[in-house]
Amino acid sequence: MRISGLRLYAISSCAALAMLGACGPLPLSQPARSVVEGKGRASSALVGKDQSLLYISDFQAGEVYMVALPSGRLVGKLTGLEDATGVCVDQHGNVFADNQAENQVRAYAHGVKSAFRVLNDQSWEPYGCSVDPKTGNLAVCNFRTNQSEGSIALYFKAKGSAHYYEYSSVYNFWYCAYDGDGNLYADAFTYGKSGSKNPIFLELTKASKNLRPVSLTPAITGGGVPALFWDGKHLAIAGTNSGVIDQYKISGSTGTRVGVVKLDGASEVSGPFWITPNGKAQTLYAPIVEDNIGSVGVYRYPAGGKRRQNLYDAPLPFAAAVSMPN
Repeated sequence: MRISGLRLYAISSCAALAMLGACGPLPLSQPARSVVEGKGRASSALVGKDQSLLYISDFQAGEVYMVALPSGRLVGKLTGLEDATGVCVDQHGNVFADNQAENQVRAYAHGVKSAFRVLNDQSWEPYGCSVDPKTGNLAVCNFRTNQSEGSIALYFKAKGSAHYYEYSSVYNFWYCAYDGDGNLYADAFTYGKSGSKNPIFLELTKASKNLRPVSLTPAITGGGVPALFWDGKHLAIAGTNSGVIDQYKISGSTGTRVGVVKLDGASEVSGPFWITPNGKAQTLYAPIVEDNIGSVGVYRYPAGGKRRQNLYDAPLPFAAAVSMPN
């Protein structure tokens, strides 16, 4: 069984096995579903062009759920994936879904359930992804398979073959995020000869051909590898084993925490989250865990606090991303 990485509390207990892909998802209890499955299905385009959609990947089900916003109504699914992991969206509303077990990334137009492109990721396992909002370049964080190290795959304009970036002693790259200037941030574990593991943050600047480490103050602790997202001004990083998101101001190769967003009702942020770029009225969509139940919590950002909405459509949510109409 491949490691799911769906829960940061699971990472700490099986991090030693993560490099071998030997740890699977932890079961979660599940409340009654908020919608009736099967409604709203169609053969091609599932919603109108003016409908914003929240995409939620479910690792265990191998599906990506499409939820209409702001109603929270399930309107369809992307099916046929195996081990659905990261999802990300480009500036045109196209959605990219990592299909980990089949070593590929599938591209879908907004509101359409059939992929218009499949990107082969050689023999790596895609886990997280991000799209440069200016160039349309797609970055994919990869777990290793039979390679000695993991990689970051960079697809120019999200097409063709990838150029791969590696970093010494990194077996698995977990999550990545582009900022507004084309700089890419990623996190990973490095493994020492004694089996020790250390979290590391890396940057690939738009002008560089090599990854470089980024030093964070305070450093990330807790034994997990956190999800991250660029919120328009800061690198937002999920707190490990906690229901918070830390905001880091990045300057050169250093990052300083400048804010903490507390999410009521969440014991942890369990996977890649998404923040809609609406100025001061931003909205956060985050896979969370509360009382061992997984859902996607909807919060004001950066205010945090009380949830505006809770979505239970995906039984085991991994990642969340929003596609907005152009």
